[in-house]
Amino acid sequence: MDNRAPLWMIAATVLNRAGGLIMVLILGHAIAPPLLADYFSAIVSIGVAVSITQAGCGPLLVRLAQNRQKTAIIGLVILRIVLALAAIALLAPGLPSVAWPVLVMPLAAALSPDWVITARLQFQRILWVGCLGQCAGIAAALYASTMPNNGTIWLYACAPAISITSCLASAFWAWSGTVENRRSPATFATQQAPLNIKIWPQLVLFTLLAGLLPNIDIAFLRSSLPGNEYDALMLVHRLLLVCAAGFSAISGVLFAQKQTGFTRDMWLLVPATGITLVLLALPDMAFTMLFGHSTATSADMLRIAAPWPLLLAIVLRHILILQERAGHLPLAVLAIALCAGGAGLLAQLGAVDAILIAMNAKLAVLAGLLMLACRISVWQRYSSCRT
Repeated sequence: MDNRAPLWMIAATVLNRAGGLIMVLILGHAIAPPLLADYFSAIVSIGVAVSITQAGCGPLLVRLAQNRQKTAIIGLVILRIVLALAAIALLAPGLPSVAWPVLVMPLAAALSPDWVITARLQFQRILWVGCLGQCAGIAAALYASTMPNNGTIWLYACAPAISITSCLASAFWAWSGTVENRRSPATFATQQAPLNIKIWPQLVLFTLLAGLLPNIDIAFLRSSLPGNEYDALMLVHRLLLVCAAGFSAISGVLFAQKQTGFTRDMWLLVPATGITLVLLALPDMAFTMLFGHSTATSADMLRIAAPWPLLLAIVLRHILILQERAGHLPLAVLAIALCAGGAGLLAQLGAVDAILIAMNAKLAVLAGLLMLACRISVWQRYSSCRT
């Protein structure tokens, strides 16, 4: 078991964000603002289609691949392709005709076998996949910036270049028949027990919950707040998203490696505790490191939001514990309902401080609910053993 695996995934996350920032800088200096706004609008719309395509089944595909349930894998991949085509058909009429390259992205997401690489625990190759994808995107952005009339079609090809290159790189490493692949630690000598179909829905729902938590509060938020407060809140949320991306990468590795106990808690809770303490004690430094500037308002807001990374890590820890234990489908549905309902109520608040406190409170309630479910599960198993 590679103990450095979470570091590979964190590096891949940092690389992807750095590549995206470089592309934004290139395009921002070369493309007319109205055209750039149309491009980002199209990317947001197609991002919804990509989310629909993936349908929260990435971890499920990883576990099915590790258990060699080929029939179920084929069925899920076909479902992803159908969802991709449906999402493309739904969103295509609302996009500009020149934006047709972005329609490739949902199909590339559906076909990408990066879950095979994850199932084999070859996380360093995920880093290389991301590297190749970002290089392709940056190359497309550079070419678009030099084209006459701002290279409209090439502008809309920047994000698809990342998706297509990543898909092809994933396919190459996933299906290559090299000796290293055949001798991978994930190539089990014995047949694993099939994943119980009863837990598939809850595994998907818990995955969706983990994906929704970092973004859903701001997605529902209205921009009726005072301009400076709203802008500061967006920057605070951007910083929290960086933390969430790191925890998501770590939890994905821990899931694939089936890590439990101290190792799981160390990788999730120790960094989260450190981040929370830094945000509490040195919010100005954190803001300046990420955005190059800091204000008294943003520092105060960041102190209020400081518990958020630790609470998110606690929620992810308990999702890892519960998602493969049968009988937690109602809990997953309730947690998603709380997540969406809490975001809707949070959007009605009119003060930034109240919004940040409510974000923390919602995560605390979810963490308490999941912790209680874990305790009940342990008690039930103990009672069953005694009986």
